[in-house]
Amino acid sequence: MRLAPIISMAVSVLMLGLVVPACAQEKPESLARIEQLLDPKVLLQSVVREEDVSLLFAHLRAALLASYQGSDAPAPEELNRRMEAISAELKSRGTLAGLLLLTAFEAAARQALREALAEPAPTTR
Repeated sequence: MRLAPIISMAVSVLMLGLVVPACAQEKPESLARIEQLLDPKVLLQSVVREEDVSLLFAHLRAALLASYQGSDAPAPEELNRRMEAISAELKSRGTLAGLLLLTAFEAAARQALREALAEPAPTTR
């Protein structure tokens, strides 16, 4: 199983944790959308199905029985196909969340720059 979707989601969650305090006064629309995308109900909705769980456990049973009999486990072709589809979908959703997060970071950075430039410079004596 490829870890890219999991890593991109972990990075997105970490970045979200960093941007939330910066935007605590008012929550921009993009941050609200990111929070929705990272909600496990939304994240997994229409991606992982009950049939996928059944495929996984059927393969585990077959592998265990094959191991007991001293033979190789059967090729999990359908399971591999579903894992690839799930991985691709989660990768797309993670990319979208990352792009939305970068947009929120950019807006926060621009606002911080505007505020820093608006303050008068301290005079040195």
